[in-house]
Amino acid sequence: MSVLKTIAIYLLAVLVGTVLVSLANTHIDLQALAGIGARIPLAVRIDAVGRDLMGFGPTLMVLITIGFAIAFPVAGWISRWLGAGWRHFGFALAGAVAVIVMVSSITLFYQVALEATITPVASSRELAGLLTLSLGGLIAGLLFATLKPAAHAT
Repeated sequence: MSVLKTIAIYLLAVLVGTVLVSLANTHIDLQALAGIGARIPLAVRIDAVGRDLMGFGPTLMVLITIGFAIAFPVAGWISRWLGAGWRHFGFALAGAVAVIVMVSSITLFYQVALEATITPVASSRELAGLLTLSLGGLIAGLLFATLKPAAHAT
């Protein structure tokens, strides 16, 4: 497989992961507001999705690009070591863990470097929210594993 095709598949996985994590983030936040009685019409929900993609999306994309650049090669190495049967699981797990580490690192940075007591990605305050965000990384990792054939050891 050509290097350019691998890069294109990687960038597609980053794009898909970014969009899915951003959508999950918006949904969790809007559901929290609805849970305390806010009425959120469909037009407002759609606007919020667009605003999150435009506002949070670029930073999120950079962070996911870095996270996947670390996680995917590790997943590839481990899947070669464990065997091809583990490949899709490994990349899916790598994508999910990359998102969890990224979001947790943002919170840690705010706490340590900025001495802040807030959770900057509000949707990750609870474990269910963090795991929901990680589904975007899981799907992106699975997409990458599906589209990029396994490298064969020589």
